[in-house]
Formats: sequence, structure tokens, C-alpha cells
Amino acid sequence: MTQDEPETVVSPRVSADEADEAPPEPTPRKRRIGWRRAALVAVAAGAVLATALAATVYVGGTEPPEPAAREKLPPGTERVTRGDLVTEVFATGAMKYSGARTVKNHLDGIVTWAPGANSVVSQGKRLYAVDNAPVLLLRGSLPAWREFKLGMSDGEDVRQLERNLAELGYTGFTADDEFSEKTRAAVKRWQKNNGLAANGRIELGRVVFASGSLRVARADVRVGDPVAAAQDVLRVTGFRHNVSARVPAEDQELAVEGAKVEIEFPDGERIGGAVTSVAAEKATQDAKKVVPITVRPDASPKLDALQSAEVVVVLKRTEARDVLSVPVTALLPARGGGYAVQLVENGKAYGVRVKTGAFADGRAEVTGAGLGEGAFVGVPTL
Repeated sequence: MTQDEPETVVSPRVSADEADEAPPEPTPRKRRIGWRRAALVAVAAGAVLATALAATVYVGGTEPPEPAAREKLPPGTERVTRGDLVTEVFATGAMKYSGARTVKNHLDGIVTWAPGANSVVSQGKRLYAVDNAPVLLLRGSLPAWREFKLGMSDGEDVRQLERNLAELGYTGFTADDEFSEKTRAAVKRWQKNNGLAANGRIELGRVVFASGSLRVARADVRVGDPVAAAQDVLRVTGFRHNVSARVPAEDQELAVEGAKVEIEFPDGERIGGAVTSVAAEKATQDAKKVVPITVRPDASPKLDALQSAEVVVVLKRTEARDVLSVPVTALLPARGGGYAVQLVENGKAYGVRVKTGAFADGRAEVTGAGLGEGAFVGVPTL
């Protein structure tokens, strides 16, 4: 060995009488993994084999190897880190706006105006127009089901209409379930201001009730199209995105309401989210069980112009907490069985036997003499 050649120092921590046996492969907990994890496992296994063939680590002997078998420093190093080992479970899903619904027309005529996609319609504004007269959005949970007029029977739909009139500034009546003369007078003022015939009657189809403002996903009719009762005219949604996904039943303990997850987009970017609902198990066509879940993503600029997307919901299981770990590729066979790592210090490589624990995300929990957070261990270059 020349003066400049790096030195491999043999750890004397294990008896030299140990038999030279091929150790068993690491056996991490069986997990469902996506294609990213499958690729990582394949690369890691190949790298371990390549390292084992390229170098013989002598751990436990008091005699150094023959000069011809001595090792140079490993081709690469990685730090020993301390933290949690986490397994990622993947569930494919679809992200869409919540509250999707179809607006049906109840008027006969010709469409003279329709909104564009992504338009926002608020209380008192027009959704579309038939025969040059607007169909207007009002707030409420009860759908319009009859004509509003003097002499109609009392009802909750009347109270709902009167509340809207008052909120839009048309007052002078008591907001109750009776359509009175004062209600009729307020309706006339509202009609006049919206370009409608001021007759105090609101025909079925002139107003649409929704729980709040609506976002237009698309218009199913174009200007000039004839429309009739019960015809679909608009597809509308709410303003929050939701993700619908199906988690394998074997991982259902991760899918609980309130659980924090990550949402991965096709470009690889991830944002946070939380599980908002979990449905009962149901069988898919291939007889495997899945658990349908709904996830609400955290606010992100990524969502601003997003209509819909195929995404992956990433749920996480903690395999070990606050442990030392190294890349799986750092594990090497040790004489007598088990595993070792090359601890690199001051330009020298030391063979150190290690005890392995949990495996997750391409890393292995290890304990061994001389190992500490921030230390460097040898790895192959990929």
C-alpha cells in the first residue's frame, strides 16, 4: 500500500471465529407500494448486490485482509440521520370541485345569454337568460317548485323568497311564510330592476335556489338554442376542491377522519390535505376490498386554475420513531451473518457491524458502535 492510498480499518468488535455466511436479505414489513417505491426497492437491491460484489467488508477479525483485497474509500457516502421512519401508502383518486349539480330549465323559449366556464354567480345575479329575460340565483335550500303569487298557500318556500328580497334591499314586509300584498309590492320593484315584467308574479323557473354562490363549470346550451322544461342548461359547482380516493382495506387504519395526508399531482408536486369522510368498505370488480375516502386539500396556488386532475393520495404510517437510520444501500454482508456498514472518518473506512430494525422509504433503522447522527457511511454511486 502506498502512502497516499486510503486505509480500511477493521473493527475488532466481533470474534474472528465467526463463520463466513451469506446473511439473509432485509425483510421490511410488507407494504402496498406504488411504482415509485417499486423502482426504489429494485434499485436499492441491485445497489446492495453491486456493493457486496465490489467490496468485502471484514468485521470481527483482528487480522487485516491481504493487501490485494484491501478496500479504498467507498464511491459515495450518506449521513446517518435521526428521525421517524415512515412508510407511504398510495391511493389513486380524482380531484374535482365539490357540490357539483345540474341546473335544469323550466321555461320555454330561446337562450339569449349563457355564462362562460369558471364564471361566478352570486345571490340576485343572472344564471342564464331565456327570451332576453334573466333566470336569477337566490339563496336557499328548498328548490323552487311552484309559482309565487298573491293568494298562494303559505309555505317555507315563501319565507325563503322573502328573506332573499329583504337581503337584496327590497323590504316593507314581514319575512314569514305568507305571500302578502306587501310581498307582491316588493316583488314588483325587484322585477323592474331586473328587466322583468313588473306584475308581482314569479313563474316557475324564473329563480333558482342554491345554498350560496355558484361556480359555472360549463354551459350545456348555447345562445340561440331552444330550451324546454326539464332540460339541462348548466353544470355548476361550489368553490372548494375535494379528492375522492379508494384506500386498500388492509391500510384502512390510516384512513380515519381528520388524518393528515399529502396529495401528489401528475407533475410530482405535493400539497397537504386531510381526510374529511370515510365510507363503508365495498368490493371492487376484482374482489379486492377498498375503503372510499374524501380528502379536502389545503389552500394552495396550485388549485387556483385547476378544474380537475387525477392525483395520488399519500397516507403515512410511522414504522419507528426517533431512530438512527441509513440508506438500505449502505448495508453490507458481515462475516458470520448479519449486516455491517462502512463508517467513514478522516479519510478512513471502518467496518462496523450493525443491528437492523424497521425499514421504510428506502432506509433501515440501525444501531452499532460508533454510529451517531451526522456520521458518514459508505454507499455505492448509482
